[in-house]
Amino acid sequence: MWRSYQVGGMQYFNWENVSCSISNGNSSCNQGSVPVIGVNATWPEHVQATIRYAATNNLRLVIKTTGHDLFGRSTAAGSLLLWLHYMKNMTLIEDYSSCGAASVPNVVRLGAGIQWGEAYEWLAKYNLTVIGGNCNSVSAAGGYLQGGGHSPLSRWKGMAVDQVLEYDVVLANGERQTVSACQNSDLFWALSGGGGGTYAIVLSVVLRTFPMPYVIGTLHNIHAPNEVRYATLIQEFFRMLPSLADAGWAGYVSMVDTTISITYLWPNGNLEVANATFTKFVNNNTDLIFSTSGTIFLPSFYDGYKLVFETSNPTGYNNLMSSRLIPETIVRTRSDDVAQVFLRIKGQSNKPSSLLVNLVAGGQVSNNINNSVNPAWRTALLHVFYGQAWADGLSIDDQNMIAEHVTSQMKILDSLLNGSQFGSYMNEADPNEPKWQQRFFGSQAVYDRLKAIKNNVDPQGLFVCKSCVGSEDWTSDLNCPNTAAISTTLSSTTISASIKFSLAWSFVFLLLY
Repeated sequence: MWRSYQVGGMQYFNWENVSCSISNGNSSCNQGSVPVIGVNATWPEHVQATIRYAATNNLRLVIKTTGHDLFGRSTAAGSLLLWLHYMKNMTLIEDYSSCGAASVPNVVRLGAGIQWGEAYEWLAKYNLTVIGGNCNSVSAAGGYLQGGGHSPLSRWKGMAVDQVLEYDVVLANGERQTVSACQNSDLFWALSGGGGGTYAIVLSVVLRTFPMPYVIGTLHNIHAPNEVRYATLIQEFFRMLPSLADAGWAGYVSMVDTTISITYLWPNGNLEVANATFTKFVNNNTDLIFSTSGTIFLPSFYDGYKLVFETSNPTGYNNLMSSRLIPETIVRTRSDDVAQVFLRIKGQSNKPSSLLVNLVAGGQVSNNINNSVNPAWRTALLHVFYGQAWADGLSIDDQNMIAEHVTSQMKILDSLLNGSQFGSYMNEADPNEPKWQQRFFGSQAVYDRLKAIKNNVDPQGLFVCKSCVGSEDWTSDLNCPNTAAISTTLSSTTISASIKFSLAWSFVFLLLY
């Protein structure tokens, strides 16, 4: 959480500066990818002035709220940073109406700097909640939301971005606009799942809220004595998974070595049924070590969040990951195949690495909403990712080997589709993902529509980030147009004017008044 309050800090060190290390007092430091100038934007006028200045002077602009980004999209060498962290307004609107539709009760407007922990705590005072992230440091209106946003509650009510009613944005030309389903509707569609840092700066977002549910929670940490016994445990659990999904459970599973950790919750669930389900599971595995095992009633989701998620902030180290969205049909009809592949790519504590199998799709996520969320979410049941960390001081060659390994793990998972292509959640994915346009956005048709909207609202390419829509039109450092690949819709004048100038100064922090 501390790092989210540091202007140039990223939640994952490898996107900042590989030359510095707090664990090695003899390390030397250079600027690396940390922006050299930051603007602490606390009012919309600060955002507008920064955008106009960057556009006028052809500067590389990056946008950050908390820096919780696995692609390093919130930072870049020689860049000007627009920092939205202190845009902390929250407003409860008791009766919201837009686009001539029926009014919606108790919606909330969250400023760009609000983090999910803050939103949950504030709304709990009104016995309300939102569909948001499980990590309290993640911002509510930034890349998490604009990339889709899965949640412990997403199976209950849908993706986080499915709850958006309105955005307040600043465009690349510095103009402030309201964006909704009936006002700037193309931009509304693009912002709602098409990725952050690409189309406009979101100042605030209006979201549906829901009456606070109670939850049933179950926690199990199970260790098997050997690989053979572990394999039968994993097979049994994933055979059971479809029935858990049908009941309404959601949550997270971690697989490392011969240990499986299960953290599941059931909004408005039945404690008697839950106890019976997991008591049977435990009784079937009495030869295993259950270092943690229990099923409890919690009077509100916020109580469960505080107990399980609030203190868990899985950042503050070097990390790469890759991910896939596993279709529900495969999980239901080929559970043994799924279990076998998970066993092949499970985490290893000596790397260190982990495999996370997240039951956050299916249910209400399957509803086809008119937004740009990767269509793979609508047919998935599981979001699976493999992550590997490393210590400061590791050589570049060894880091490259880790990157190759992370990519290769998903190739093993891809074998489940016999050559077809799984989707991937763009916010928790491999920064070296081949064919990322289709993996992250679902199809060439979806990508082409997003790119057309991007070119319309940001014709000069002010907003550019790694593996974001339109980034293939730029060189690998995203500072110069890639003339071989750039869209024919951009004129030669645009190409020339779009070259980004590096801010080759010592770091200075600016505060606009």
